[in-house]
Amino acid sequence: MSEPWWADPALARVWAVLRERLEQRGARAEGRVALAGLSRQERHAVAGLLGRPVTRQRVSVDLEALDRELRHRSGVGGLTAVVQAATGRRLRDRPAERARRTAEREEPIALAQRLLGGRSWYEEWAAEVRRSGLLGRARDPVAAVRYAAAVLGRLPENPAAPTSRTDLAATVCGDSHALDDGRTTAALVLRALAACAGEPPPGTAAARRELWERHGIQVDLVSTTCLTLGLRGESGPVAERLDLAAAAGHPVHLTAWDLRRCRLVPPPVVLVCENPRVLESVAERGIAVPVVCASGQPTLVVLDVLRALRGSRLRYHGDFDWPGVAIADRLRAEVGVVPWRMTAADYERGLTEAVLRLGPGGTQPSWDRELGAAMRHHDRAVHEEMVLPELLAALRNAEPGQDLP
Repeated sequence: MSEPWWADPALARVWAVLRERLEQRGARAEGRVALAGLSRQERHAVAGLLGRPVTRQRVSVDLEALDRELRHRSGVGGLTAVVQAATGRRLRDRPAERARRTAEREEPIALAQRLLGGRSWYEEWAAEVRRSGLLGRARDPVAAVRYAAAVLGRLPENPAAPTSRTDLAATVCGDSHALDDGRTTAALVLRALAACAGEPPPGTAAARRELWERHGIQVDLVSTTCLTLGLRGESGPVAERLDLAAAAGHPVHLTAWDLRRCRLVPPPVVLVCENPRVLESVAERGIAVPVVCASGQPTLVVLDVLRALRGSRLRYHGDFDWPGVAIADRLRAEVGVVPWRMTAADYERGLTEAVLRLGPGGTQPSWDRELGAAMRHHDRAVHEEMVLPELLAALRNAEPGQDLP
């Protein structure tokens, strides 16, 4: 069976141009389209399509007239049907698609207006949500708005009698993690609470927790821990546990629950390390230097422990790689640690067995420009465990109550 005349390869570019115009116009055959740069073969094919001679490389086509002509002689229908048949794909209605996307974007905001529009802070909240693009990234923005409004309606009337964030999420949203950090519903609620207080949205984990708790929502206090060694408390069951562990030289995991029930006693000096193996080695050798382990990127409870030790000289050691530098800079900024044995000379002494490349990028260590230059020059990572013997030797020589050597 022979190919239909409109399947002529010489018309392929013509159909592509017409397809683009039709999709822009919502599949309506109206207006005119200019076909430019026509080859001799294409001019011959277009002449057959239009039923008139085409002698120039550019010709203007009346889409409505072409639609009528094709209905008479194409055998498949008008212009839309022929373009779809010739290109092998259904036409897209791009104006309708844009309208649908706009409606989808506006639907959660319209729902928020119905559910929250009477609140004094609503306009500021809605503007902030639009600026943030939060709903555009959400898997189900309508559900997120609905749950956020429900959560705001279930906040405790008396913040002094708090409710669990996990319980509230499970009860209202049917998902115990719906109000966790990083979830859309949680971000919407926190933005509402901040707008109500006339504040910017909280930008750190500590600020988010403080805002939750200010409104009577207690965050999870037990699921994350901070590994410690040699810390002591003032009084109570937690302090007794810490004292027993310190006397025995045993590591202890502290939770936010523990910190709410025990005031830590800041020792004169504390080693803050990045890797648990450092703390474990100090414990194994019975070295009498209190240690707090960040275990990589510090969690909120790690920061809480370090803040509770305000008054101690916090001496930090971590990995000589780009993430390690970033952690050290963060701890310097947030809790005032001072890098210890993290100079360019310390780094270069650890290069003997270093094989892992640092790679490009990285941040300049704020405490030592020469260290950053040395790391870029040698392009090798020196992890804490690789310099552990040197660290342990220095800790053994530490005088009680004095700064680390």
